[in-house]
Amino acid sequence: MAEVLSKLKILLPKRTKPKGTSVTATYNSDNPKEILSAPEYREHLQNIFSDRQTQTSQELLETLFESDPDMSAAVNAFLTTADIEPLILVQDPEGQVDRDGYKICAELLERLTVRRDYSKGFQRSKSLRVIAEEMRYMVLLRGGIAAEAVFDELLTLSEVRQVDLKNIKWQEPEPGRVVPFQDVGGGDPVPLDIPTFFVEYFRKAPNKAYSTSVFVSAINTIAARQQVINDLYRIMQVTGYPRITIKILEEVVARNAPANVRNDPVEFRRYLNARRSELAGQFAALRPDQPIAHYDSADISILNDKNPGMALDITAIINVLNAQNQAGLRTMATILGRGESGVNTATVEARIFALNAEAINGPVGDILSRILTMALRLQGSESRVVVRFPEVELRSEMELEAQLNLKANRLRQDLSDGLITDDEYHLWMYRRLRPDSSPELSGTGFMSAGGALAEGEVSPNDDPLGRSVSKASDKSVKSKANKNRPKK
Repeated sequence: MAEVLSKLKILLPKRTKPKGTSVTATYNSDNPKEILSAPEYREHLQNIFSDRQTQTSQELLETLFESDPDMSAAVNAFLTTADIEPLILVQDPEGQVDRDGYKICAELLERLTVRRDYSKGFQRSKSLRVIAEEMRYMVLLRGGIAAEAVFDELLTLSEVRQVDLKNIKWQEPEPGRVVPFQDVGGGDPVPLDIPTFFVEYFRKAPNKAYSTSVFVSAINTIAARQQVINDLYRIMQVTGYPRITIKILEEVVARNAPANVRNDPVEFRRYLNARRSELAGQFAALRPDQPIAHYDSADISILNDKNPGMALDITAIINVLNAQNQAGLRTMATILGRGESGVNTATVEARIFALNAEAINGPVGDILSRILTMALRLQGSESRVVVRFPEVELRSEMELEAQLNLKANRLRQDLSDGLITDDEYHLWMYRRLRPDSSPELSGTGFMSAGGALAEGEVSPNDDPLGRSVSKASDKSVKSKANKNRPKK
């Protein structure tokens, strides 16, 4: 034990303070008791067409993830489709399943996700699903994940703290080796050259040190689309809606004007302007569908009563922008509710999108594998943890029941032949190890001990799979159900 502790002193980061230092996006070291300011919730009023001239792509994406309908729909579809329960494997150096290491890993996850100490105040214990979902969100927003593993005094993993890659700067002291720093602004960067800090990227250029979101290419299209829509709003306000028009009969107004005003051209013009302003003020707040009572000195009518604004067809423009927007968001028309190509095309699009959503689970599984492997080895184990996410499946559990039965039969045959172990069978079928009360069946041949049918006994009536494995010359009368049927 003393040898393990001496090694940990070398591996773990050295801190000048006993509790270490930590900086988050919302923490204020000058006034830690300050109440965090609430957002204004006015994202719906922001105009990306003007903001993109002053803001970076990282700042714009933070806004678009919440305010733009297409981008928020794409993000929600990615997160929903990729939300799969992970499969956790613990393997020894030879690649075999480590039962003891698996139990230690399960205990580490229980301590990480379930609160045990209730003597303290409010604490938010994140489940593994929430941790993975937050990592997926950062993959879409920043193009990568940065996280620090926090350990308690018992060297147990107590928190997985995410760090925004926007604040991470890199230094290359020697070729091929980069060192991270956290630049929070207003001070010296915080060095993160520690073994408990982990970074994973998603589709990053190998010749660059910084990552970008895959949604960056959609910003210009979203801005152009918003500009077109804003122009349409202005056009519709002027020509698209019915408006009240008032024609003042100058002859009637002049006949009712005072004599001294009629004889003075300057005063008469002022008098007409005053009457026009008076009428305009009376009808300014009147809707076109409200009744109007007026004298014969004005002629009231409705402008644009034939909807001339409908002559402007912008369908082609919107379709082009929608197609470009869809391409920038890495999604399909069916996902955004614009599919018009039929059922077959929708099925292919859904499958391609499922593969795209499945891909963002790769960095999440890799960084969780590295964090849990370090936590496991700090407990004295030499095994490693592998976190995998199963394939995205769009069908319901009831629809998959037949395929799951076929998979179970195949795995049971491999288990019977000794090709896989009992733990591997239970991991692939139930995502857990074999219970201690379950007997070990690997290599026992239980599938062939009196359970197999002879070649001539295969019947489509007895076995639902019999029709596919029976010969064309086999007759249904060989079935036991038809044995006593009278012959013709």
